[in-house]
Amino acid sequence: MADPMKRKQFHMSKEDDKLLKDLAQSKGMSEAEVVREAVQEYAAKNSQQLNPLLEMAKEAEQHTVDSANDLSVNHDRYLREIHENEE
Repeated sequence: MADPMKRKQFHMSKEDDKLLKDLAQSKGMSEAEVVREAVQEYAAKNSQQLNPLLEMAKEAEQHTVDSANDLSVNHDRYLREIHENEE
């Protein structure tokens, strides 16, 4: 059995409204279906992105040096390393 739907009401610009209408028509979907699909895709995309500050804190925990002091001094280096490893 499908989850019951919850009604939402929000404002959007005329341009976004036209985009939504055109997209729904081109996909043969309702505007509500397009919005639900977009929200799910957005959530999936953003849940996969790692927070570099949390990653940096995890890395600091693995070192035997004083984590708080080391992190405060070397945070730029850790962020750069995390960014370089993602590329």
